[in-house]
Amino acid sequence: MAVLPREASFAEFRDYVAEHRGDVPCAELDDLWERRLKLLGIGFATGVGYRSTLPPDEQHLTRNERGRKAEREALSQGRNIERLPDKAYF
Repeated sequence: MAVLPREASFAEFRDYVAEHRGDVPCAELDDLWERRLKLLGIGFATGVGYRSTLPPDEQHLTRNERGRKAEREALSQGRNIERLPDKAYF
């Protein structure tokens, strides 16, 4: 089963639906077209913009890995790291 390309026109969509579902009423076809447009408009935030602001050696790290790296660097510089009380996080 072929998948309809993103840039397909309404006429191509109508032919595609007719091929797979048979004769469909115009109101349902309009609803299907609107749903397709909504689904194609969904975007996903992947954090690429934020990661591009980080130094190159940290762009591939997760947030937890960056935190552990910062902690290791601080300890290697002789700093004393103490956990804040849980009350401070609320």
